[in-house]
Amino acid sequence: MEVKDPWVRLVPPNAKATAAYMKIENKGTEADRLVDASSNVSKITELHETVEGKMRRVKAIEVPAGKTVELKPGGLHVMLIELKEPLKEGQTVEITLKFEKSGEIKVQAPIKKGMGGMHHHHHGH
Repeated sequence: MEVKDPWVRLVPPNAKATAAYMKIENKGTEADRLVDASSNVSKITELHETVEGKMRRVKAIEVPAGKTVELKPGGLHVMLIELKEPLKEGQTVEITLKFEKSGEIKVQAPIKKGMGGMHHHHHGH
């Protein structure tokens, strides 16, 4: 299991939550599932997907054998909720991903502004 290009969205200092995105590549011969996540900057970390503009929590993210699953804005993502402190651009967040078969994988995700040129989906408050 390999995690590539992880990043966390930069949010205003008063924001209580942000999202983390990454590509998860399953190099193995059997399917695996991302079942949980945690980070050093948030009290609560959840797996979410965006469906028709609404975010909902998912129990697991399937990663089929030999495939790459992309967590990206407007799709699947890891929500970091109840941030312990304001996050700054360029800071690195440690995220621990828990897979059903592969166990725990720790990734270092830099904080970046939302990618330019992509469609921005605003979540209603």
